Amino acid sequence: MNPVEPTKFNELVKKSDHGHVYHLYQWGTLLEEVHGHRLVYLQEDEGIFPLAHIKTRIFGDRLISLPFADYGGPCAQDGETADSIISECEKVAQELGVDFIEIRCPDSRYFEIFNKHGFVRRDDYFTFILELNKDVDDLWGAVPKNKKKKVKSAENRGVQVIQATDKADVKIFYTLYSKTMKKLGSPPQHNRFFEKIWDLFYPKNMRLFLAVYENHYIAGRIVFLHNGTIQQAYSCSPRRDIKVSPNDLLQWHIIKWGKEHGFNIINFGRTRENEGVMVFKSQWSTKRINMPYFYKFYGKGLGQRQETKYKWISQLWSKYMPEFVANRIGPWIIKQVG
Repeated sequence: MNPVEPTKFNELVKKSDHGHVYHLYQWGTLLEEVHGHRLVYLQEDEGIFPLAHIKTRIFGDRLISLPFADYGGPCAQDGETADSIISECEKVAQELGVDFIEIRCPDSRYFEIFNKHGFVRRDDYFTFILELNKDVDDLWGAVPKNKKKKVKSAENRGVQVIQATDKADVKIFYTLYSKTMKKLGSPPQHNRFFEKIWDLFYPKNMRLFLAVYENHYIAGRIVFLHNGTIQQAYSCSPRRDIKVSPNDLLQWHIIKWGKEHGFNIINFGRTRENEGVMVFKSQWSTKRINMPYFYKFYGKGLGQRQETKYKWISQLWSKYMPEFVANRIGPWIIKQVG
């Protein structure tokens, strides 16, 4: 909306103690180049606020900070700046005529400001945090016995974890990812989404880990890196019938790697109540943290979240949708969802 200088924009994100990798200018570039979303960059002298305009017939006309991200909202050096750019966000929303604004888990210091501006809070999501403030032996000692057993079993069976160093490895990950999404009944991203992530974020802000067993790739995980935090973003393991616990080995490998490379925190990523991954994420001596969203409605309010409302479609998708069809139409659907 207003012209910004990417380097200056990222400098403001990096010097903020509550900026996330999703605030970086590269994330907006990813959304524009892969999905064609219109990005709105609000910037004051000491603060930034990235948003994306998504207009669809299915899910409505929305201004989101930020699509496909666990976090959004302003990055500002003081409350006055945050208040100013939140006001500007409201003006933009009215100019665009959106149905609502959605702010995904902004920093808690902005909660009162959003409340003052008439935003409504919802608590549909949470995450799990692991602090890496112990040495590796103590981190291993805090892992429950059942998890240690699975990690050791995977190692004894010959499962190995490798770190991708070539963009060609993204294709391997996407094959695992698309099969996993089909099994879960969820529309997948396009493979270009992950290729562009590699182009924009590797190696400074992103890593890809793959689990290999008997010369076959059986699991993968993409993590983002920013300001001492490892943000676990995309995981896949379609062949769950293999009793070799690749996800447990991957998780322990990332914990060790994070500690050895000077990271302070592992964020296990956005989760909903009663999801299968909720149990997995809670079993690594992690702390559960709420992830509130804030909304400003200009029409009717938001009822059930779309992933709950259309759960029956997910079940049909998983059971009956051919994989090649899912990979063709899934990216179009996910673009509308944001």
